This record gives sequence, C-alpha cells and structure tokens, in this order.
Amino acid sequence: MEMGGGGTTPGPSPRLPRSVACSRRTQYWRWGEMNLGLGDGAIQSFIPQGDVCGLFQNMGWARNLKMAELFWPLMSTSATDMTELMSSTSTFELPMRSALTVVDVGMYLVTVLLGTPALPYSMALDTANDLTWVNCRLRGHRRHRDRGRRPPAPKTTIHPKPAKTVTTMSMDDASDPVNTAAAAPAPDKSGKYVKSWYRPAQSRSWRRYRCSQADSCGLFPHNACRSNNHNESCTYESSTQDGTFTRGIYGSETATVAVSGGRMARLPGLVLGCSTYEAGGAVAMHDGILTLGNQDVSFGTVAARHFKGRFSFCLLPTRSSGNASSYLTFGPNPAMDAGAGARETTIVYNPLVPAFGVHVTGLFINGKRLDIPPEVWQDDNNGGGLHIDTGTSLTGLVEPAYGEVTRAITRHLDHLKKEDIQGFDHCYWWTFTGDGVDPAHNVTIPKLEIEFEGGGRLDPGAKGVVVPEAAPGVVCVAFRRRELGPSVLGNVQMQDHIWEVDHYKGVLRFKKDNCLNHNLPPPPSSPPAPSKN
Repeated sequence: MEMGGGGTTPGPSPRLPRSVACSRRTQYWRWGEMNLGLGDGAIQSFIPQGDVCGLFQNMGWARNLKMAELFWPLMSTSATDMTELMSSTSTFELPMRSALTVVDVGMYLVTVLLGTPALPYSMALDTANDLTWVNCRLRGHRRHRDRGRRPPAPKTTIHPKPAKTVTTMSMDDASDPVNTAAAAPAPDKSGKYVKSWYRPAQSRSWRRYRCSQADSCGLFPHNACRSNNHNESCTYESSTQDGTFTRGIYGSETATVAVSGGRMARLPGLVLGCSTYEAGGAVAMHDGILTLGNQDVSFGTVAARHFKGRFSFCLLPTRSSGNASSYLTFGPNPAMDAGAGARETTIVYNPLVPAFGVHVTGLFINGKRLDIPPEVWQDDNNGGGLHIDTGTSLTGLVEPAYGEVTRAITRHLDHLKKEDIQGFDHCYWWTFTGDGVDPAHNVTIPKLEIEFEGGGRLDPGAKGVVVPEAAPGVVCVAFRRRELGPSVLGNVQMQDHIWEVDHYKGVLRFKKDNCLNHNLPPPPSSPPAPSKN
C-alpha cells in the first residue's frame, strides 16, 4: 500500500474562536514571494493567502495561545508593510524551553512551524543525531498496524530512565523574555502529554521521496527501501542507544520561521521523517526530534547553509519556569558577538558520525588539574574525544576520566546519607542551596572546569556538578560512566551558556549567558483580549 500523501489542498479550517479577533484586512492578503538574497532563492518571504487566521485555527488554541502572541504583529501588518519588512534578513530564531518542569523529562523542546499551512510542533533538540522526524498520520495508513512489528533491541542502554524521577534523557546514546513564541508542552488533566500530529495530506508543501531517487533517497541515513521501485516511498528505520525507535517515510517539507526584525519567512527543502511508529525513550513527551547533527540531511545543516553556516542555542536552567523561553538561532547571534567572554575550540568532524566533537586538554577541580591521560580525549576515529549532545542530560565519561572526576566530587559529599536513584551513580540526601555552599551541613560543591583545545575553559557552575532535586531533598552527581568512547557532554553542563557552531570556520564557541537575549523585537502592540462572549 502506498503510504505517501501531500500535494493536496487541505479541507476547510474550523471556525476561529471568538476569543481571537482578526482584522478584515488580514483576510485578503495574497501569496507573494521574493528572493531574500540568501543564495539560490532558498529562503522566501511569504504573505498569507485568504484567511491568515487559518494559520491559527489549526493550532489547537487551548495549548498554543502564546503562539498567536508572537504572530499578532504579522497579522496586524498591511501587505505593503510586509513587503518592506521582508526585503532582507540575516538571522532566524526558533523558541526553545526546558521540558523538565513541564513534562518531567530532561530535554529541551523547540517549537517548529511545519507544513503549509504552518502548524506548530514541540520537537526535542538533538545535536548528536541526523534524522529529523515528527509523529505522523498518513492517509490510508493506520498506525496500529505497526504495533506487531517489534523494533530491534538496542545494543546498549546508556541512559535508563530513573525510577524515582525522570531527569536524564539520551537521544543518541529567569524572567520571561519578550515576544515568547514557544507553545509549552501541554499535559491533559491526567498528566499525559497531548501530541500534535503531522498530516502530510493536509500540507501543500510536503513532497515524499521515492526509493527510485538514488541521488536523494539512496543517500539518506537509515534507509529501509527494499527496491528501487518508483511507486515505493523512501522508508527509514532508526534506533538509538537509549532504546528510541522510529519508522516512517522521508519527505521534503517547509518550515516557517521568525527572522530578524519580527518578520516571517519560509525555509523549504527540509528532509523530514514522517514517523508512522515510534517507541522507547521519551517519545510520548514530544512531537518529534529536531536534529542539528553533522550530516547533510539534518535540520541544522540545511538551515545553516543559508545563514553563514552558523547556528547557536542557549540552554536555560533545566528547572526554569515553564513560561521561560530561550532561542535556537541561525545566523550571527548578537548575544555571542557582544562584549568579551566568548571562547572557542576546533570542531572535530567525522562524516560517519552524526555528532560533532571537540578535543579536551584537561579537567580541573578547584583549580587543580586531574590526573587523566591525554589519550583519553584523542578519539578522532569517532569524531573527537568529547561529543556535544543536547539530547543527553548527564555528561558521560570513559575511564579513567570518570573515576578521577567523581572521586574529586564525592569526597565533598560522602559524609551525607546516600540514596539510590536509577539513572544516577552517586546520590545524597541534601537540599541544594543557591551557590552550592552550605556550612550547616559542611557541604561545598567544588568548582569544575573543562579545558578545551585552544585554552578555553567551561565552568558549568555548581548545578553542572550536581543535579539539584533529582528527587525531593536529593542531589545527584551530574556525571555517568560510559563503557566505550567517546565521552559525551550533556545538557546539564551546557546550561546557562550560549553555544555556537560555526561550520564555515570549523569552530565551536561558548559563552556564559543568562539566555534571555534574542533578536526578535517586542511586538508593537498586544493581541486583542479574549472575548467574554
């Protein structure tokens, strides 16, 4: 049975709720496209056709009302003004937030508008993966048919879920800023996350790939085509080391993004996996995976090509407010370029590995270099001795680095009562204080620094050494043992920093930041208040 869809005109949208009003002029804009001067005309501006409010009618108002707050300036702008706004751009942003306090999973969710009309999806950010996918419902294909086909068992489970609290998560192994666009993950009354389903048949910009396309489908990772039949959709099957499994078909799709100056633009040509079956990991807590990995098909690679080869992200504290939001930025990031404090190191690439890595030259505790042989960090066959992975919570170290680091940390905590929590190696009964210093309990969290090639040092702070409230009243050491290399830098140690990947220069930059800076200006006026009728 052919599983493809797309190329069809979606049916009529449901009636717009009375709580949101649309001005008459927004109902008569027409499509208009123009080259933004970014090469190949790949990024195009758009002026909505017909009823602009239809963009929001399909969003699920109960959990996406904040999305409307971002786009209201767009809706209240005339077509003439829109043309002037879209004359040029150098940056675009996607809103991002920590999912820990909302759906109790240690990952970061990015809100992405996919398809035509553009609809929002909450996708887990993963810098160490190549397959961007979204949970999907295909016309003529019932998802339950896949339930009897068991996914292959993973070779190893690097990061099992904790028993008492779900804090760690692996894909491959604050005040509120203005103009917040992220639609917070929305559990229902039972606490279950409510998914948004992508439907290719309702997107005018979806185009499925076929197994006969050797220059595209034939080069995609995880290819599961059985023949080169032109009528067969390009299929994939992918499993990761935490047990996450997904199966589906590849297609080309368009994302709608907010670019500098508060404008909106279309980003076509994305390689998107339409997942007809997914299991394991934390797939029940998000709509899909947004990848920034080191492969041609990853979202990060496709988007960065048009924005000077650069993208950056700033990770808020994992336990930040559910309303707090930071941004994934493509193009130059003014927050990174402003002032001093930025450090950089060379990226180690391996075309066979989706993650990009770096060389580590030393680990320090309270200024003292730990006795770790340098060959621990020289693993160029696997893309460097340390991989950067936002999809993993805890930093995983191979021996003898793991032993040296944990012994240096636990000697400050071993006088406390211990606790066993699955997913962590060392946990203690102690309530974390703001700076990690607690004289009443004789606890001082030591200062840890990771030194990269080039001399730049990362200081993740006390909350990057231990995880506060891994369970109520319990802290856990934020490092885990990895049996095989390379080591992995997780998102706990990356929080409160901007991280910029510059593929053109082949460097990774990082800088301490509160993650509240972004390029989008505040809206010129507030959206209308909900109607009481």
